[in-house]
Amino acid sequence: MRTPVGQPARYETQSCPDIEFGRPGGHILRLDLTLPIDVAEPAVVVYLHGGGWMIGSRKSHAARAERLARHGFAVASIDYRPSTAAPLPAQIIDIATALEWLKGPGQGFDVDATRVALWGASAGAHLALLATATPAIPRTPHDLPGPPVQAAVGYFGCYDLTSRGDLDRPDAASPIPREILEQDWPPGVPAPPSSRYLRARVLGVEESTVSDRDLAAISPFANAHDIHVPVFLLHGTRDSVTSVQQSRRMAQELRRRGETVRLRLLEGANHEDPAFDTDTTIAEVAGFLHEHLDRSCPTPPPPTMPYNKEIDSK
Repeated sequence: MRTPVGQPARYETQSCPDIEFGRPGGHILRLDLTLPIDVAEPAVVVYLHGGGWMIGSRKSHAARAERLARHGFAVASIDYRPSTAAPLPAQIIDIATALEWLKGPGQGFDVDATRVALWGASAGAHLALLATATPAIPRTPHDLPGPPVQAAVGYFGCYDLTSRGDLDRPDAASPIPREILEQDWPPGVPAPPSSRYLRARVLGVEESTVSDRDLAAISPFANAHDIHVPVFLLHGTRDSVTSVQQSRRMAQELRRRGETVRLRLLEGANHEDPAFDTDTTIAEVAGFLHEHLDRSCPTPPPPTMPYNKEIDSK
């Protein structure tokens, strides 16, 4: 299959860090905004960090946001409440709060809040896709508008949290990344915690009481019928944390439902592998986002070149 090759990065950027965008539940949330210089009203990409819904920070992988901003996007790397502070749907509410901020105070930064995408890594990828299916999420306030986004990008996410998803085994021959092993997990949390433990915490229940019904309710795979934006999924074939089958099956389910989806498998790459931050990979992400976020009268499509193990649809 062929993939559009993104244009080279060409903009200088400026950083606007530590901006408070809301206090849901009394929890102060901040974002770091990276802006491309000399781009009027750029489209916005909201970046959601990983960390098992429990740890991590908007400042994780800050260079990733800067690299994408060089392609002409404003990138808002946001914090969301960890599962130790509040279970779902708190994290979805936090994403919606950030989007509301973009339409209000965020206008002071001359960004276009009508052209927005969600981009997440690991747990953030799960939230990015889940947020596009807001109407299906239990306990979400009825007055919470669905995130008005035009596209979603997921890096090595877990999309089926049920026991069926557990059959998708990570690559046992690849090491657990040091980034995960050396994390400072909260007191009392096994290090590193099991996926079932993390899922129980984001649900707000005890691990022994987790049910497939509850997990399906917060799984993008089970809620694919409510995902109606173009999706780009990227995953390494040697992921030791989240099986590459998660992205394969998610792409297949979206494609089966007639949605626009692209799958890019990075041969030999592990979880949070440097391969996800190369100029080539970021240019692919930028090309996808330009395709779906740019205003009407798009420019002609860029040249194409083949890549291994990729599925494109629609």
